[in-house]
Amino acid sequence: TAGLRQQKIEVVSMAYGTGAVTSAYEKRRTSPVVGLVVKPLKEISLYTNYIEGLSQGGTAPSTAANRGEMLTPYVSKQKEAGLKADYGSIRFASAYFTTDKPRGVTNAAGYYTSEGRDEHQGVEFMAYGQALPSLRVLGGLTLLDARQRNTNNRATEGKRTIGVPTRQANLGFDWQVPGMAGLSLDTRVIATGAVYADSANTLKVPGWTRVDIGARYLTQIGGRVVTLRGRIDNVADRSYWASSGGYPDNGYRVLGAPRTFTLSASVDL
Repeated sequence: TAGLRQQKIEVVSMAYGTGAVTSAYEKRRTSPVVGLVVKPLKEISLYTNYIEGLSQGGTAPSTAANRGEMLTPYVSKQKEAGLKADYGSIRFASAYFTTDKPRGVTNAAGYYTSEGRDEHQGVEFMAYGQALPSLRVLGGLTLLDARQRNTNNRATEGKRTIGVPTRQANLGFDWQVPGMAGLSLDTRVIATGAVYADSANTLKVPGWTRVDIGARYLTQIGGRVVTLRGRIDNVADRSYWASSGGYPDNGYRVLGAPRTFTLSASVDL
């Protein structure tokens, strides 16, 4: 598979209060998309792909000489190679991937520029399918190594990237209750490792684990299929920082949602 993707980013920066335009730019890029799949066996697929993406540049922090200036868009490059196995009721997948993208840093002159670079590499494993006639399973594990490069600062060079954990895992079950047609119960466990909230890796945000449960009931009302759903997310009502990042060198923290009850219904028309 081969293709091209054209992206355009238009950004306008305005002054607080007055709304006066302080800077603006428009950038286009046509990026390649390439993929290859080989099937040495009926059940096995080996694949590799390469893709580039255009993303908005960062904004200089208040400590930089060019504070408030928005950097031009940067190009990220991702490579991936993996294996997928399909045995009908159960499927497995594994992959190795790398992502390389420019990073905003404050240089020796005090200006915020895109001279730095973030290097991400990782492996992921996933399994899903019908473990038993009434039980579906979905689980995965991702191991990550994300580092800062060319930061012009000994305190941050080679340190972990803000907001990126070294591991993430999830495991979910969906059980069709025997003898009760239309009723399914599900549960999901999500675990995320610790992250850093600053480029120097001095502020560590602890990892967290969350458990969600739910139920789904399909029935017919007036000749139409109706689905009733109920969920409880974060069953243990655990307090945790769901993510960290978004600001140069010092990422803000986002608080995870508390125990949340959700009821919903949908009708097939």
